Amino acid sequence: MIQMPAADFNVEELICNESFQEYCLGTSLENQMHWREWMARYPHRQNDIAEAEKIVMILNVKQGSRIEQLKALRSGLTQSETFRSAIFRKEELKPKHSRSYLFLSSVAAAMLIGIAFLYFYKPSFLGVNKDDEVKSTFFHSGKALRKTIILKDGSVITLARESSIRLPEDFNSSKRELWLNGAAFFDVKHDTAHPFIVHTTFNDIKVLGTTFNVKAYADSALIETALIQGMVRINSKKYPGYFVVLKPNQKLVSLNAPVKNTKEKPGLEYQVSELKNSPEDVAPPEVQWVRKRLDIDNLPLSVIAQRLQDWYGIEILIREDEVRNYRYSGVFENETILKTLEALQLSYPFRFEIKGDKIYIHK
Repeated sequence: MIQMPAADFNVEELICNESFQEYCLGTSLENQMHWREWMARYPHRQNDIAEAEKIVMILNVKQGSRIEQLKALRSGLTQSETFRSAIFRKEELKPKHSRSYLFLSSVAAAMLIGIAFLYFYKPSFLGVNKDDEVKSTFFHSGKALRKTIILKDGSVITLARESSIRLPEDFNSSKRELWLNGAAFFDVKHDTAHPFIVHTTFNDIKVLGTTFNVKAYADSALIETALIQGMVRINSKKYPGYFVVLKPNQKLVSLNAPVKNTKEKPGLEYQVSELKNSPEDVAPPEVQWVRKRLDIDNLPLSVIAQRLQDWYGIEILIREDEVRNYRYSGVFENETILKTLEALQLSYPFRFEIKGDKIYIHK
């Protein structure tokens, strides 16, 4: 039975709650559901809850498995509790004090807890390398409808609104792994020897080279994976060893919420269906949010580049006036900005390169 805090909870109580720690670290699907329901009852305490969650994540050493992380976190909290107990035992032996003295005592207790935290988690908290701890780079779309990121291996990711990915510092063409929260369209560079892995809250998606769409918001009841080309394998975190392989034009919908009587039937929580294409649409609904149709008539490349920049959410810079004035006519429709630029290259042989979060076009 999960013990939930009372309505008058404080931040420290949340941090020390083992079930809350498991919720923050994502070690239990059952806890995720219980805590989300509990948080919905206290919308006026969201700032306190967010602060407690942030502290737990700071204290998380981010090394080894999640179970190892949880053990380390509990160990540090046990040490800090020893300091607190010693302080309060001394307080009980003393006569009643003024409010200011009690306030200073609380501050002192908090400082001791903080010292204990730093002692046990100093490498992670201060960013010191310990056991090859992997640093990460975060990309957020924020309020933008789309944001495009082009990775070192040539793969293209387009984030939907309020979505983010976490990219380890050592991500490269031989180690392709990232974490997604939200929705994104992936056009993965083909590499048979080095699979591309997308981690979400409840599933891991493994691909070699393909285009697919994932909708995996942490607070959503459903996770959707729609495959356009290639092949992907979705590994369940809730049911270790259980996986689903998708073929082109298939979609997997998996539940974040547990379904009754599914202990030995994970297939009830993982439903595969065919993508639905109407005669009027050239792309299924799952990817229409990212697909750009360019219907142009004698427009200069500078205008086309601005339209692409506005749609895909990545800056495009044209270096020469001559190239800026290249004119195009026709219809171009693609899911990624690179495919659109490659189509435009068929008319004029310009070149483009990616540097950081910008695309440079030149002769």
